Amino acid sequence: MGVAAWLASVASGEARGVVLLAGLAGAILTAGALVRPVLLGLALLASATAYALLLAIDEPPLDARAAGVAAALVVVGELVGWARELGSTTRDEPGGAWRRPIWIAGVAVGSLALGWATLAAVDLVRVEGLAVEGVGALAAVAALVVVWRAARGDAEQG
Repeated sequence: MGVAAWLASVASGEARGVVLLAGLAGAILTAGALVRPVLLGLALLASATAYALLLAIDEPPLDARAAGVAAALVVVGELVGWARELGSTTRDEPGGAWRRPIWIAGVAVGSLALGWATLAAVDLVRVEGLAVEGVGALAAVAALVVVWRAARGDAEQG
């Protein structure tokens, strides 16, 4: 619900209601996933739908919210899984209480970084000009180096 509230704070009046409704559905399904794990996929889908509705209705420009939403969905999924494990009858091994939160934080930061890198690449592709030509030239040089090394390796072996 927190992600939906964050998205609704930047949504237009037209999108705000449906974004909050999708977020509420995601929150209810997330609570249900604590009891019935099969609901977790639907919970994450409903929460992601809040962002999809914002994009469909308001059509905002490319921004970093997508990476934040992705990281939040990863964290929610991991926390539900951890809560299910803590509710089981098996005991956690010593030191496990610190490893799991560190893992969840690391996965969140990793997914955030991957999202930002993807958005940066998409933004670079959308921009026309010298930057795109420079990346293309570097890719061509890298391809030539690979072909040259492969040919040199074959010549040395044969």
